[in-house]
Amino acid sequence: MPKYKQGKQQNLLDFHEFSDQVEKARLNTEHSAFIWLLYYSGCRKSEAYERTIQDVEVSPTHFTIDFHQRKKGGAAVDPLSFPRSWKGIEQLIKLYERARQRKPNRKRIFYSEDKQRRSRIEKAQWLFPNIQSHTAWRIVKRVLGFQFYPHFLRLNRITELAADPKMSLLRLKSYTGLKSLDALQAYMGISKKEQEAALSWMEKKMKG
Repeated sequence: MPKYKQGKQQNLLDFHEFSDQVEKARLNTEHSAFIWLLYYSGCRKSEAYERTIQDVEVSPTHFTIDFHQRKKGGAAVDPLSFPRSWKGIEQLIKLYERARQRKPNRKRIFYSEDKQRRSRIEKAQWLFPNIQSHTAWRIVKRVLGFQFYPHFLRLNRITELAADPKMSLLRLKSYTGLKSLDALQAYMGISKKEQEAALSWMEKKMKG
């Protein structure tokens, strides 16, 4: 059985398309904050729903979240700071404030040890107390459509960043935790705008 039943989705989704889809879905605060975090950060779904209040700092201007050591052998990167003026960030802050008021509760965490998937129960003040793998898939499909999946938002973020002509490998590694070119290429999607830019470049060459 293929990993994604409808095939790997590779066409980029821009900010306005994504924002419109989130609004139409009418999600609750936790689900909305979760999908905005996936969209902005490009993190894996478990890297998002395993965060606790200790991983978050809120200032008058920014929401900062620490993903620590990235999974699948990724690098440990500095915390990401998102401006509070960005759409969806205030929902993350609202969720953080709720989590601070809650007592720690138990949640199953999956991790890899010697290439075997294991699990353990941990007690903490979770940022996303009601989200695990199945719910993450359900949220993304509700917002984007049945053919989409949480990892698409990682591909979307990495491809969009890589499309910046000033983007460096160091910047990509610092943001995403990806360690190698092979890992980066595996995440590269397809951009209609970049295709049009290539055709425009070819036309200029032919005319010049």
